[in-house]
Amino acid sequence: MLQSTVSAVVPIRRTARTLRATRRTHEVVSLVTIDITVPGTASAESRRALHAALGDDLRLYVMTIDRSNERVTFRAEITSRTLDDVICALTASLDQATLGRAMATVLRRPRQN
Repeated sequence: MLQSTVSAVVPIRRTARTLRATRRTHEVVSLVTIDITVPGTASAESRRALHAALGDDLRLYVMTIDRSNERVTFRAEITSRTLDDVICALTASLDQATLGRAMATVLRRPRQN
């Protein structure tokens, strides 16, 4: 048998959500990854030239040293610069470099206080 029940339902008042002033805990930083091939069989001189061209925001990895064709291939990761800035800096300072695959992304990293 069905019985009806009566409950004391208190209507919940709906209010507009307010935007809280939130402080970002992460900053968004651009990251450019590019492959660079330069002539030579030693990486030291080319490494110095790349650091001079791209500054302190450069992480540089030697991918291959091709002694038969006398070429060194680097993978460079540059933060805080756009792809256009990186390509302009490389073409202005390394006239015999061959630029390979390039990719621009963004990183989220903790904000420095």
